[in-house]
Amino acid sequence: MKKVIKLILIILPVILILNIKISDAETGRGGVTLPILNYVAGTRALGVGTAYTAMADDITSLFWNPAGLGRLTRQQVYGLFEPLYEGCSYFSAGYALPFYGIGVFGIGLVGLTSGDIEGYNEKGSPIGNFSENQTMLIISYGTPLDNLKKLTSKHFRFLDVGASIKLIRHSIHDYSSIAFGMDIGIKYIPLKTTPVLRNFIFGITAQNIIPPTMKLESQREWYPFKLKFGTAYRAFYDTLIIALEVDQIVGREQPAEIAVGIEYWTFQLFRLRMGYKDGFGAGGFSCGAGIEVNDFTFDYALNYNSNWGLVHQFAVSLRFGEFKYK
Repeated sequence: MKKVIKLILIILPVILILNIKISDAETGRGGVTLPILNYVAGTRALGVGTAYTAMADDITSLFWNPAGLGRLTRQQVYGLFEPLYEGCSYFSAGYALPFYGIGVFGIGLVGLTSGDIEGYNEKGSPIGNFSENQTMLIISYGTPLDNLKKLTSKHFRFLDVGASIKLIRHSIHDYSSIAFGMDIGIKYIPLKTTPVLRNFIFGITAQNIIPPTMKLESQREWYPFKLKFGTAYRAFYDTLIIALEVDQIVGREQPAEIAVGIEYWTFQLFRLRMGYKDGFGAGGFSCGAGIEVNDFTFDYALNYNSNWGLVHQFAVSLRFGEFKYK
């Protein structure tokens, strides 16, 4: 029981931080969010309303919570495509490679491309078409904490940690800029040996602890620091997962974003998903489905919100190879 209390004391300060309101947003120090991070790199995540910080346990963890990579036992490749409005498109791809006794490394690429934009000079005369492009390369690492240092506490043996390094490029017409950033994440997975918490998973991600900053011509843009806290409850022999997540941008006078989602696995073949997010980007209602055929997984998600209308997302992933933890 004392160890459970210690765990609560670790998590509680994070929950309190999620409610911080700082007046820096009034002076512009809160940063601005570039569109590429408002899109969802993960069809499963979109299907559950993006309540995915605690659920993340596949290749897409490198975009959500790098600690979720830590327990992968097989290599994975992944690809996603999402057609948007007016010729815009979004894609993401990733690869994860486990190393015995070391952890799991992942690499991902995200791209957001606009359709043709008509350009005009100061006099209003057309100067031809151009496009706006944003790309992000992300390199991640995740591992059970016990993999790094043998721990005596059985609770901390269930703690996974991870980190991601991000390289972002934003270009529009003749201007371009490159920025560097970093995320860190943790997951607590009690498995079935802790009576009180045995059906729960907890996840925390600190995004942009090193904030990417870029400048196009004279305008400077930067990604704000965001804390994400999630929990997931597993029921019916892990065939049903109910997830809740709270996201807070630190340094902005705006409410926290709240997401809830549910996933049901039936016949060990189909996964049905539904979720809702009260926030920006992929906010609104979502639903989706996945089918697993041998080592292939095919996913589809549908999201509706007032900003983008209906958005369809398609993804495929493949697992191959295998290794075992000690």
